[in-house]
Amino acid sequence: MKNYNTALKELEKIVEDLERGEVSVDVLVSKVRRASELIRQCKGILRDTSEEIEKVIGGMDKEE
Repeated sequence: MKNYNTALKELEKIVEDLERGEVSVDVLVSKVRRASELIRQCKGILRDTSEEIEKVIGGMDKEE
């Protein structure tokens, strides 16, 4: 699994290529599939980070 910034940069590059029409029909499916994987990774990282932050904040509330 890549870190968030690396995955996001790769995803942005794919989107740029698609928007510019630089992706041939022959590789379009693989690019869309890869973009889907990267989106799933980024969402997972964000979800895990959010859960961890909530735990930390919850722990701070208990200390007060």
